[in-house]
Amino acid sequence: MTRFRAFVPSFVLAGTITAAGAQAEPPDWAAVSAIFTKRCVMCHSQHGAAHGLRLDSYEAAIAGGTKGAVLVPGNALASELIRRLRGDSTPRMPLLSRPLTPEEIEVIIRWIKAGLPENDARVVPPHRPDNVSHSR
Repeated sequence: MTRFRAFVPSFVLAGTITAAGAQAEPPDWAAVSAIFTKRCVMCHSQHGAAHGLRLDSYEAAIAGGTKGAVLVPGNALASELIRRLRGDSTPRMPLLSRPLTPEEIEVIIRWIKAGLPENDARVVPPHRPDNVSHSR
């Protein structure tokens, strides 16, 4: 019976590591934009953007608002947007609505950690053949 107890935690732990290691590709702007469109752009869009922060386009989200950038590529915890969504900074966002779900916040966190990719992370940039001659 003692062996069984030792085996179960090892098995559970191995399953957790496998599940965590098998995460999907990081989300791109399309995935994050869908959340922003559903939950944020009613206040943070071209028409009446609170504090100048627009979340209705990739370029505007990256630019930030009148108080500066709210996204720190690669560092979700340093991103003011995440602090506001979690309620770590006030006021919590969205201000006049229910908070985002943990799953929605996690998508945005993964996007920030991935470096704020605009396009599908699986897109491979065009490759130039090595045998192209270069004229001078």
